[in-house]
Formats: sequence, structure tokens, C-alpha cells
Amino acid sequence: MENSGITRRTLLKGALASAATVAALGTFGCSPRGRSDESSQQNNNQQQHSWEQKPDPITNISNTVDTDVLIIGGGYSGTCCAVNAAQNGANVILVEKSSVLNGHGVGGTGAVKSRVMDQNGIVLDQPIEMERWVSTCGGRCRESLVGKFFRESERCMNWLLDVAEADGASCMLTVGSNLTVHPEASDYHMLTGGNVAQNHTVADTVEYLFEELAEQAGAQFIFNSPAQQLVQDDNGRVTGAICQDSDGNYIQYNASKGVVLATGDISYNDEMLDYYAPIAEKVMTRLCAAPGNVGDGQKMAMWAGGVMQDRDWPTMMHPQAAAMFSGPFLFVNTQGQRFMNEGTWVQGKCVGIVEHSGSDHAWSIFDGNWQRDLLNGLPYGGGMFWDTFRPVGTDYNYAVSTINQTIENGLQQNPNYYKRCDTIEELAQAIDVDPNTLQATIDRYNRMCDAGADTDFYKEAHFLTPVRQPPYYALEIGTGLLAVCGGCHISDNFEVLDENDNPIEGLYAIGNCAGDIYAYDYPINIQGNSHARCLVEGKCLGEQLAGVYHEINE
Repeated sequence: MENSGITRRTLLKGALASAATVAALGTFGCSPRGRSDESSQQNNNQQQHSWEQKPDPITNISNTVDTDVLIIGGGYSGTCCAVNAAQNGANVILVEKSSVLNGHGVGGTGAVKSRVMDQNGIVLDQPIEMERWVSTCGGRCRESLVGKFFRESERCMNWLLDVAEADGASCMLTVGSNLTVHPEASDYHMLTGGNVAQNHTVADTVEYLFEELAEQAGAQFIFNSPAQQLVQDDNGRVTGAICQDSDGNYIQYNASKGVVLATGDISYNDEMLDYYAPIAEKVMTRLCAAPGNVGDGQKMAMWAGGVMQDRDWPTMMHPQAAAMFSGPFLFVNTQGQRFMNEGTWVQGKCVGIVEHSGSDHAWSIFDGNWQRDLLNGLPYGGGMFWDTFRPVGTDYNYAVSTINQTIENGLQQNPNYYKRCDTIEELAQAIDVDPNTLQATIDRYNRMCDAGADTDFYKEAHFLTPVRQPPYYALEIGTGLLAVCGGCHISDNFEVLDENDNPIEGLYAIGNCAGDIYAYDYPINIQGNSHARCLVEGKCLGEQLAGVYHEINE
């Protein structure tokens, strides 16, 4: 392989976040619309969006590099693909436009089954969990792709556990929730410790661990090298990509076995958000996706003749942009009025706030009995940011004590998000709402609590707790966008498809650059499934491109 002369970046060190910290706590031949849209009826000469115009081919190539597999993007899915392709004999180059790899989220990875789950007696009813996934997606995800994830999940997770344990890491499994309609499985595998983790955050550890293993297997990681456009032959096959190095030179990478788009989502492309996922523009902040996630891969795929999954794309949102606890207590909007059923899952809380509160945040109101009330309700609820990330094997009291510390820390360190007052009038002033309105809202809510029936929004009775005992609390529940979980229309083998469902030969998409495994909304019944799909898709595609993958149950 010819050397491009590009140097890799110096490894940056990050602070390792502990499990306790986590517990306390992103053209021509182009079809930008979903496949069902009637874009053919529009004037082809009228450009609607910037990505609809395919750029002119880059011709001033400074250097050419040959490889088997070219991976564009150094996140979870891309690095996983790199290590699995390289370890199975393929020549691999991964190009990343920033100077570092990009880990996101809390750092946990979900699984349908694993040896750690077996050890803890956690057994999922897979038909039920599959049905929950599909129904949360409005029946619009491709079930065959979800089914492949379910089949491959155990094998891929056990491989990750082997890799992590060989590096000295251990796995903490966290509990889910018992919500009636939107339960969460106890399947969130969080890796802590190990050699690689000494220099990185929990969110980054997996990517850097994969990089280390991939490079040991002969893969090359090239940083500060954004991909500009794909290269196609006369038959439309994608044969490589052109990247720009830090000196402004264009390097053409020829990939004989395939080009993998692993560039992440569109969270920081406002134009694409407005078109593909407008609800994402209503959140308080963008939490996890990197500022470099601007739809590079999706645009390159469209310029090569690929299409995107149908709109509107699903979003992953969590109520963690302000306070880090959001239990089932009374929510009021910025006018002091109740507007939704608060006893629901994280995504439901965020959607309810941005769609029905009139704002990007709400206030959770509760009284001095909150610890008792929370403890009584946890057997029926819980889950992310409700009972924190409680390790399997701990009881509900662990959750209450952890949340108490979160609130006390918040009152001291984040007084804009955490309020505690002796009277309702003082509390209303603290959150800038009319005291009479807030008092009237609380009075009505208390009457329904006393009656044991919520006749406004029909919250389950075990989550109905009155607000009477001082001190009174108000926690700001801010909506945060973690990722837009939509992208390229792909086959079950991760091939990018055209408008006739035919593969663009030589072109693949995985992770949040790819679509179809989700639709309409993001399912969280399998906690951590966004990272989980990156693991499964990256590993399976890496093996596939190296010629060693065989479908389970084939």
C-alpha cells in the first residue's frame, strides 16, 4: 500500500468518568426525500436544498492510496468495523475529519442477551421486546434489519466483553424500569477501568480500545482528513473516496472491497434538521453528537445515487439538559400549568415537553416527602434519569440515596436548575411563574391524588403523590438531543440502496449514518441500543468485507 504521508494525531487524554458520576448524572441522481415522497413532481431545475446539487468531481489529486476497505468516520460503528475487518485479514484505512475519535453518550452498550446478563439472571422475552421496538417505531422500521440485530446481539456483546476484559476492564450492568407501557430492560452494559480507560472518558473508551486493536491488526487511522466525495466507476460502483489532508491536498483512496460511511448523524446541520427531523430543533440543547456531525455521509451517499429513509427521522432525546433527575412527579410548563402524564419514559417526557409545554423545558414539582413517594413508586417505574443508572444487585434505596445526592449537589452547584423553597409562593417566584396559577395547578393535582385517579392525563395511581409538605422543590427538566437516528436507506447487509431498492455497489452505511432500523420514534426498551446497533453493524460489516461473516441461522 502506498503511503500517503499523513501523520496520525497525538492521542489526547481525557478524564475517566466513574460509575458514580454517571449515576449522578449526540443533486443529480440524488433523492433527498424519503422514498415515498413525490419528488419527481417537482421542477428538477429548482434546487430546494444545498445537498441536492452534486458537486463537480475533484480532479487535482495529489496522491493515491490503495486499500481493501475504506471507512469514513471514527465513531463507535466505524472503529468497530475497522478492528473486525483488520483482524480478519483485510487491509483497512479509517479516515476521520477531526483530530480525535468521537465517543458519545454515557458510554453503555445494550444487548438482547449476553453472558453478563446470564450471570445476573436477566432474561428478555425477545418476541415481546422485538414487538415493542417495532411498535415504538410506528411499524415503519424494517423488521428484518431489527431481527438481524436481535440475532447478532449476544455474539457481538460477548466479543466486546472479551475485548474489554483482556484490557483489564469490568462490566457494570444497570437496571431498567418496570413501566407498564414503555419498560426498559436491564441490559445496559457499562465498561469501567482497564488500560485504555486510564486516558479516556467512559464515552470514549470503546472507540479508543477498538482503535488500538485495529492498529495492532494492521489498520491505519488517518486524522484531520475530511472526506469530500465518493469515487465511482462508469457502472456506478463506488471504488473509493477523495479526502483532504491538513495541508489542503486531495488524497484519493481506492477501496477494492468497499467504502463504509460511518460519519454519524445530522445533529449539527440545521438545514437537514429542518427537513428531516424538525422536532430536533425544539430541544434546549444538543447533548452528545459531535459538532462535526453535519450529514457528510448522508450527502455523499445521495450524490452517489443513494436515497434516505422516509421522513420524519426519529430522534433520541433525554431529559438531561438541565437537572439530572426526572421522576414521575408533577410537571408544569413555564406558565405554571400541568400539560402531560409525567409517569412515562425519557423519550416520552421530552416529546411531551417540546410538543405540548410551549417551551423546551418544564419544571418538576414535588414536596418534602419526595424520597418516600419515590421509593413507593419505583417498583412500578424507574429507568433512565428516574432511578439513575442503578447497578443490578442494588435495591431501590440505592437509587433514592443517589438521587438525594444529585439534588443536594444541584442545589449548591446549579441553582438555575434546582430550587427549594419553604412556600409555594416562593417556589413560583423562583421559577418565574404566577403564584396563583401554580397554586391552582397544585390544588387540582392534590385533589386527584387524594381521589387516586388522574382524570386529566390518566397517570397511573401509584405515581400520584400530592404536593403539601414543605420544603417544596422545583427541578428544571431540559430536553436534550442525543442523536437523529435516521439516514441512508440500507439493505440488511448494510448496502446503501437507490430509489429502486438496488444496492449502490461498493457503498455501505452503518451507525447513525444509516437508517431503517428505527423510524418515527426511538425505542428504549433495549437500553443503550444506539450503541448496540453500532457494535452489531460494525462487527458484522467488518467481518463481511473481510469475507468471513456468515449470517446466524443462515
